[in-house]
Amino acid sequence: MKCTNNAKKIIGLLFLYAIFPLWSFAQDITVKGTVGDDGGPIIGATVKVKGTTSGSVTDLNGKYSISVKPKSTLQISYLGYKTQEVMVGNRTTINVVLKTDEEMLNEVVVVGYGQMKRSDVTGSVVSINEKAVERSVPTSIDQVLQGRAAGVQIQSNSGTPGASSSIHIRGINSLNATNQPIFVIDGVVMDAAGVDTSDPLSSNNPLASINPSDIVSMDILKDASATAIYGARASNGVIMITTKRGKAGEATITYDGYVGWQEQAKKLDMMNLQQYAIHHNARAAEGIVAYSNAFVNTNELGEGTDWQDALFRRALMTNHNLSITGGTPASTYAISGGYLNQDGIAVGSGYKRLTLRGNTDVQVKKWLKATLSFSLTDSKQKVGADNGLIMNALESQPSVAVKSADGTYDGPDDVWMPVNAIAIANMRDNYNKKTNFRVNGSLE
Repeated sequence: MKCTNNAKKIIGLLFLYAIFPLWSFAQDITVKGTVGDDGGPIIGATVKVKGTTSGSVTDLNGKYSISVKPKSTLQISYLGYKTQEVMVGNRTTINVVLKTDEEMLNEVVVVGYGQMKRSDVTGSVVSINEKAVERSVPTSIDQVLQGRAAGVQIQSNSGTPGASSSIHIRGINSLNATNQPIFVIDGVVMDAAGVDTSDPLSSNNPLASINPSDIVSMDILKDASATAIYGARASNGVIMITTKRGKAGEATITYDGYVGWQEQAKKLDMMNLQQYAIHHNARAAEGIVAYSNAFVNTNELGEGTDWQDALFRRALMTNHNLSITGGTPASTYAISGGYLNQDGIAVGSGYKRLTLRGNTDVQVKKWLKATLSFSLTDSKQKVGADNGLIMNALESQPSVAVKSADGTYDGPDDVWMPVNAIAIANMRDNYNKKTNFRVNGSLE
């Protein structure tokens, strides 16, 4: 009996010894250290456990403290420096020296009075490069800015293709009557004070004349430096746009394009004809409305008209861009053309745009450079009959057909009910057309 009890005790102790290393290994350890560069500690560097959201930030002395698993990997990063990864292992002290990211610091930023390296910029500047434009597949410049620039708010004024947008930089706070920023395209100020800068139908709209495929970079000046350069009209910020220019060498032909479609992501849950008839009869029983002979036998009724299916469609969108660049060391040229055809999801809406842009740079003397640029835009926007088209469709009864048996458009018997939205969209043409031509030249 004693032998059995002793055996149990021994087995229990062996079991505890076996699991103790596993238990201790799974415990978190606290890692401390400093983050710096060749010049001393770095304040505000991020120390993060790779693959998790756990992290820490260095203090005024560049020190940090973080709780991690022994097999974890630390990621140390700071703006302007290359991110480093360090395995923790059994170490409790890890000091890191970050190296500068020369490629990022040497990136050129347009700042209004010339070009500077990003490392030399002290003002608040947000840059969007050509790759970001290509990835977004935009149809207008305001779509390029959406979600890519901190402090820049883009609000679409309508869902119609080619519709205007309101652009606000750091909220609504203006010295002028407008809250829109000004645009500087290839060094030329396009002042859009008092109008929606994204309205493709405005004669002062600088965005309508630019094909997003022609953009090399966009730099947004958000602080007082914009006002210092351009005056009070820039109190709402400045959006600087640089377009593609020619490079010395053989002629290069580039084409890009796409074909796609858009459709309504989700429809509203509406009553079909049978459900509507039951609802109507219930209201009639309460004396709210009169009985309808069409709704006597509700079981014999079908689905009726789905006005959302009738109004919304799968809309085709095509975009084609062709450019030619080239030149010699003394002179370069670039010319590009683009065509956009975007059908609206709602019947009776759409947008077409044809753009042509060209520029040439000539080094006349060592001390004299001449530039000439032109842009031509022809746009046509079909906006439908009125802004209440979708609401008319949603308020229409499922008992009303889109078309009668003879092929003509149907309509409600009650004068108080909305008119046939599909008939309005297809029978009335409401177009906004615009042709914009600009020529700019300079001597440097």
